[in-house]
Amino acid sequence: MRAVHVKMTVATVLLGSYLVASKLILREVPVFTATFVRLVAAVVVLAVYVRLRPPERGGARPARPGRRDAAVLFAQTLLGVFLFSVFAMYGVKFTGAIEAGVLLGMVPISISLVAVVFLGERLTGRRGLGIALAVLGAVSINVMSGGGHAAGAHAALGVLLLVCSVLCEAVFVTFGKLLRTPIAPARLSLILSVAGALMFLVPAGFESHWGASLAGVAWQTWALMAYTGVAINGVAVVLMYDSLDSVDTTVVAAFTALTPVSGAVLSVLLLGEQLRAYHLVGMVLVVGGVFVVAKDKPAAQKGKEAVPPPAGAGPEESADRPPAYSGNAVS
Repeated sequence: MRAVHVKMTVATVLLGSYLVASKLILREVPVFTATFVRLVAAVVVLAVYVRLRPPERGGARPARPGRRDAAVLFAQTLLGVFLFSVFAMYGVKFTGAIEAGVLLGMVPISISLVAVVFLGERLTGRRGLGIALAVLGAVSINVMSGGGHAAGAHAALGVLLLVCSVLCEAVFVTFGKLLRTPIAPARLSLILSVAGALMFLVPAGFESHWGASLAGVAWQTWALMAYTGVAINGVAVVLMYDSLDSVDTTVVAAFTALTPVSGAVLSVLLLGEQLRAYHLVGMVLVVGGVFVVAKDKPAAQKGKEAVPPPAGAGPEESADRPPAYSGNAVS
C-alpha cells in the first residue's frame, strides 16, 4: 500500500469517529456551540503547526488567493464546514450514530459524481467496481444494523439532514481542486476553520448565552470537542487534502467508505451497540472495494505510459501543471 493510501485510511477512520463523538457531545452541548468550540480548537492547533513549520526554500511568502479562489474557499466554508456541521449534527441527534452511516455510505458516490461533473475526472471500470463494493459494504453495515433509535417525523427529518450533509461533504472534498493558487493542506484547513468559526460565533453565542451555559459541562465533553477539532478539522482534513495532490478524487471517494466502518466499530465500543455477523461482512466488502481502487494505477501514470512527451519538448512544456494545493507548495 502506498503512503498516500495510508494517509487516506487514517483520515477516513478519524472521520468515522466524528458522528460517534458528536452523539456523546450533544448530550450536554448544543449543536452551534459544540461546533464553534471544535473549530476554535482546530484553529489553535493548526495555527501553531503552520507557524512552526519550516519555511519554503527561498523564503517565498504564501500567495494571496484571487477572487475566484476566494469564492471557492467561501463555498467550501459555507457548505463543507458550516452547513455540513449543522446538517450532520442535527441529523445524528434525530437519528443515531449507526443510522447516520446509512447516508455516509453514499459519500463515495456523491464525491465521484461531483468529481466527474465539475472536475472532468474519468471514472474507470476498476474504480467504479471498487466504489460499488465499498458502498455496498458501507450501506449493508448500517441498513442491517438500523434498529430505529428514532421514529416518526424526527427520524424523517434526520434522514433529510444527513442527505444534505453528504452533498456538502462531497463539495468540501472536491472543490479544493478548483483552486488556482497553491495552498498547503495545513494552511488551507486553517483558513477554512477560521472562516467556519466566524460563521458559528454569533449563533453559538446566543445559543450558549455567550458561554454562561457551559459552566457545568463535564471535562470529558470538553475533551471530546477538542478531539473533534484536532482530529477532524486538523489531522483528517490535512491528510485528505494532502492525498488529493497524488490521486484522483474518485480514489479518495472509495476510501471515504471506510468512514462508516470505523463509525460502526466505535459505536460498538463507545455507545454499546452489538457487533454482528453482517457488520463483519460489510467491513470485508468495504476493505475489498478500497483495495481494488488502491491497486488501480494513478491517472497521471497511465497518461505518461500512453502518451510520451514530444521529442525536443522543454521542461516547461512537458511538466504537469502543479496541483491547486500541495503540502510542498506553500507553507
